[in-house]
Amino acid sequence: MERTLTDRINNKSWSIRQAGNQVVTSSNGGKAKEKAFDEPGQAAKYVQKETWSRLKKGFVLHNPQAAAGQPVLHRFIGGGYTGFMPLAAMEDTNAFFCSYVVGQFEKVEIYFMDDQGEKQTTCELPGQQFILDMRYCAEQKVLLLNIDHHIAGLSLGNGEMERYTPKMPASTLSVSGSTALWYDKSSLVVYDLGTNTVRYTRQVECEKYGGHSTQLCAALSQDGRLMAYCTRTDEIVIVDMTTMREHTIAKDKNAMTSSMAFSPDDRLLFTQEQYGSWSLKCYDLNTMNGYKDWITADIKSFAIHERRRLLAVYNFGKIQLFDLDTMKPMMAFEVEHVVKNCTLAFTQDYLAVYTDYGCVSLYALA
Repeated sequence: MERTLTDRINNKSWSIRQAGNQVVTSSNGGKAKEKAFDEPGQAAKYVQKETWSRLKKGFVLHNPQAAAGQPVLHRFIGGGYTGFMPLAAMEDTNAFFCSYVVGQFEKVEIYFMDDQGEKQTTCELPGQQFILDMRYCAEQKVLLLNIDHHIAGLSLGNGEMERYTPKMPASTLSVSGSTALWYDKSSLVVYDLGTNTVRYTRQVECEKYGGHSTQLCAALSQDGRLMAYCTRTDEIVIVDMTTMREHTIAKDKNAMTSSMAFSPDDRLLFTQEQYGSWSLKCYDLNTMNGYKDWITADIKSFAIHERRRLLAVYNFGKIQLFDLDTMKPMMAFEVEHVVKNCTLAFTQDYLAVYTDYGCVSLYALA
């Protein structure tokens, strides 16, 4: 295993190579330095530690020839971890958006980064704010932001910010085409960003899970035909946006549903659970029952690749990829420079990862 990192500002390079229990390093193409360890595991830990040290100093790893499961990109953007790692991919590209809290909440920066780790655009927001989630609307070239439970849109054309909802006690956000779904004044709202009109509203009452957290989660299908929402601890409601017919899925009450997503063919609904099972549930929308033989426990995050029909799940330091046609695992690989959690988003060719160490990465899929 060999890695080469570059400091583009100061025109420096650093490489490290591991072969068994031997590690060889070199700076700026100079004389190689060798270091031996008692076992390969110790050598691997040394490689991780030294690589992370260089990343924190501004070096960037970029390897477009990386094998499947290996990093194409590592870039450290900052250690101001808040518990949220907003990440959104730009459709049909390998570019992505992420945000970072600067210092002691002096300001929030939103980065638009390419697949080489270059910040193409930086947008600043005033401090003392949390960006809880972000979703990119390609048709309108707007980055939707969930900021402290209010929804706003950042135009990539003129850089202006438009506020769509006031601050609420709880929030949810989903995008399909030019349509967005959010929560506003006790109602779920389906909003057309192209015409600035409301397509659908549904008043809901959100229960408290365990008396401490609001149960509110909703999602649109890839084509916008279906909406799923969960505001009660014991059920999920599926709405056909064409006929307005509703179906109810009975769910376990022992966990709070925190996020959900449809499969690309609208055949399945995946829901991420918290506080109880901490699992990724899968429901068959033909039968409205749980998908049999599907068990994924202790999931921290997941993402779906619409065109390649892939599902990525993260738990225990590893990412596992599933084929959504067969529901069978395809491959698994370790996430580098992570403590406990990370956020996932598929780009056109890679899997983007934002870790709680403040590292953004792209991993090769094939």
